[in-house]
Order: sequence, then C-alpha cells, then structure tokens
Amino acid sequence: MKICKKCLMLETRPRLTFDENGICAACQWAEEKKTKIDWDSRYDELEELCDRIRGRQRYDCIVPVSGGKDSTYVAHKMKHELKLNILTVTITPPLETNLIQENMENFLSFGYDNLKITPNPKIAQHINKFGLIEQGRPLLSWTSCLNSVMFSLATTMKIPLVMFGEEGESEYGGSTKLRYTPFYDIQDAIELYTYGNNPTQYMNEFDSRELALWQYPTKEELIDFSFRVSHWSYFENWDPYRHFVFARDHYNMKSSKNRNKGTYTDYGQLDTPLYSLHTYLMYLKFGFGRCLQDACIDIRGGRLNRKDALEIVKKYDGEFLEESVPIYLNYYKITREEFNNILDKHTNKKIFEKIDSIWLPRFSIE
Repeated sequence: MKICKKCLMLETRPRLTFDENGICAACQWAEEKKTKIDWDSRYDELEELCDRIRGRQRYDCIVPVSGGKDSTYVAHKMKHELKLNILTVTITPPLETNLIQENMENFLSFGYDNLKITPNPKIAQHINKFGLIEQGRPLLSWTSCLNSVMFSLATTMKIPLVMFGEEGESEYGGSTKLRYTPFYDIQDAIELYTYGNNPTQYMNEFDSRELALWQYPTKEELIDFSFRVSHWSYFENWDPYRHFVFARDHYNMKSSKNRNKGTYTDYGQLDTPLYSLHTYLMYLKFGFGRCLQDACIDIRGGRLNRKDALEIVKKYDGEFLEESVPIYLNYYKITREEFNNILDKHTNKKIFEKIDSIWLPRFSIE
C-alpha cells in the first residue's frame, strides 16, 4: 500500500497520483499553491469577470449554499467584496439536521436572497437507495442535484455565473484537469461530480418530467443563454478551517456539540447523518475514512504534523456508526441483514478482512 510521505493519503483514492518522491498530487498542489500560483493575478481575473456581468441581469451570480462554513464564506465574498447581486440556492439534503437548518436560518438573517429546492423525497430516496445498493453512494441523489440544478437555474433564469466552493479533484487528490482553468462545463460535471447517475434509468418508476431536477439542460437550452460555472478555489487559496473561523466569527455559525462520528472535527459536513455513512463506505471501499481525509487537509494547511495526525487517524478512522444504523434502516427501508450485506458488497476485500463480523484493515498506515 503506497502512502503519501507528506500527508497520509492512500494510493487507493480514485485518480490519485504520486511523484517520484512518493508525494501525492494533493500535497504537490498544496505546495504549488504556496510557491507558484499568482493569487493576485487570479483574483484580478475574477474582478474583471464580475465587472463584465454586474448589473446585466436580475441576478449576477448563483452561489450554492447549505448554511455551512464554505458556502457562507463564498457567498459573503461574492456579495460584499465583489458587489454582485447573488441568488443563493439550497438543495435540501435527505434527513436535514436541525443544526444545519439553524445555521442556514442565521445565515439568511444577514441579508441574502435564497431559493431552497427540495427534490421530491420519494424520488430522492429511490435514487439514494439505488446509489447505496449498487454503488455504495448513499447520497447519490443529493450530490447529483447539487450540480444539475445549478446548471438548469442559470439557463432558465439567465444568470451569467455559478460560483461553487472548492474544486475537490485538485484540492484533495484526483484529476488535475481543472487546476489551471477557472471554468468547467457539463461534461466535466458529469465526469467528475455526478458520474453514476443516469436519470433515464429511473423512468420505469417515474415520469421523465418528475426527474427534471436530476437532468442537465439540453444543448438547445444552453445555446439560448451562455453562462459560466466556476469554483472559488481557483481564485483564492482554499482553506476550510479559515472559512469555519470566518463563518463562526462573522455569521455566528455553530458547530456540532461533539466531534463528528468517524473523525476529530466538529465543523464540517453538518447537513445530514447520511454523510457519516457516505464516509464509512468510502473507508470500506478505499481504506481511508472521514478522519484521514480531515487529517490530510489539516496537514496540508499546517495545522497538524504527520506524526500527530497518524495517532488521531489510528484512533478514529473507520469508526463504526452503530447508533445511527436505525436511522439508515428506516430511511432506506431495508433490514439490518440487508444493510450488512450492502456493506459487505462494497468492501474492498484486497485491503480488508472480516474478523468476528467486523471488517478490519489488512494494511497499516505509517
């Protein structure tokens, strides 16, 4: 098992590459951001773009928001620093937590227009169940809508810019395709963010029009109005912890009362309890879970050294979610036996072995 010599990321992460010194692509990018990227020049690009679009339509920009740290930060910057009239858009997550609702309500009280879209819960549950069983992706419906809805709204409402948060492939180790370009298109979104979701496969259960939120605009619709889709992380060095501190201090954002299950942090991905299942399945499929993912981000951000991160990862990564299992069984309408079989199905048997009904790693991280 190859493990990055700077952080702790494993070679099993999809699309991750290493250099000749055993340093992963995410750590290489973190170093490049510090030493080679001209952030002033990139920000100038953004200011020029905003100058071109400001005031030409009713809204200048869509910013997807959840009430979390990153979207709060990006929305603030676009509205107050770049002086755009923004429309914040929220896709209601399944089993939305009280905490994220409270944070979102508080965020809006600072003066933002918001369109909250709640996909048909019956269809969303069907797609999420399909994602869980067939792909080990329990949030397939939600993660798909996060992209397709923004493209469709920009087209129909004639909004010239959509500004997402981070470009995750570059930031966390994956495809390097979008590192040096500020914009991406539908094909990039499908390949990198909504792969595995084909709305036509659900048409035996639902009318095609009922699946509109999961479908991208047609080529004809895109010709009628041209817009750009971008990530804030192209224009400013992305730092999730800095965003949390900003949202906490300026927008009174609240974190969890306790650490999130499977990790040591308490301030990220607060939207739904299904996120913990998502990261546990990530652990079974690839060998790294929520804790290792968070630790690598903090190593690259200079908040943790590798030695201390290793001890934290050994303590929390892959922590099982026993107290949340009843929630999952009820949401997906499955039995405990079916749930266990799904976990078994998606476990990477090359790197895990089952001992006393528990999947344990065959590898060690050092």
